[in-house]
Amino acid sequence: MKKIIVVFLFTVIFVSIFAIDYETLYPQFAEIRSLQKKPDLVRLMSTLENAPETQEDVKLLTLLADCYREYANWATEIDKEQYYKKSRETAENAIKLDPNYGYAYYVAGAAIGQLAQYVGIIKSLFMLGDFDKYIDKAMELLPDNHFPFYAKALRYRDTPWPFKDFKKSEELFMKSINLDPSYLDTYYDLAILYDMWGKEDLATEYCQKVLEMPEDEDYVVISKEAKEKAEAWLKEKGKLE
Repeated sequence: MKKIIVVFLFTVIFVSIFAIDYETLYPQFAEIRSLQKKPDLVRLMSTLENAPETQEDVKLLTLLADCYREYANWATEIDKEQYYKKSRETAENAIKLDPNYGYAYYVAGAAIGQLAQYVGIIKSLFMLGDFDKYIDKAMELLPDNHFPFYAKALRYRDTPWPFKDFKKSEELFMKSINLDPSYLDTYYDLAILYDMWGKEDLATEYCQKVLEMPEDEDYVVISKEAKEKAEAWLKEKGKLE
């Protein structure tokens, strides 16, 4: 009897030590994403993949999906398509667990949008309906999160005619900026919209704004890259001495 109790207590302690939870892991993911620490991301993905609770917890499963998507962003070209697909499939499984979890819809939609860059124009157009479905739902469920609005703005900017709509793209970029004024990529991408639209003065204004603004501590590497891209655009246009 004593032996059974000891084994039971050991099991409880072991499970409690090695159990994972979203509130602990998401801040780790946020730091990894900010600094783009690929080895740390691989370890986090492995933790989530090997934890039995991940498949039953919508937050953990969605976090795993976003890990796959983030890994794809930094991966070599040969791995990008594979991991964007894994991200989409995992996020869709999370939606099945909880059809009202907005983060899962955003990750699914964002993965589709990024995957579309690697499947050719015709196939990507067939994916547009799924992208809109997931991102529109994410905007509905996450009205205070700038990322779904930012993703939709890129969709209206970058898709071919007749799906392109610069005015809607501008409105959504502005909405995204209002929700999160510190995310530098939004300003840069709005500048590129104005450049495509033939509004070079506004493009110049927003690229200069990127250079003037402080780095976003939550997205350190992305901030540095946004500044580099904005500076390169200004130099190319002869707007920077």
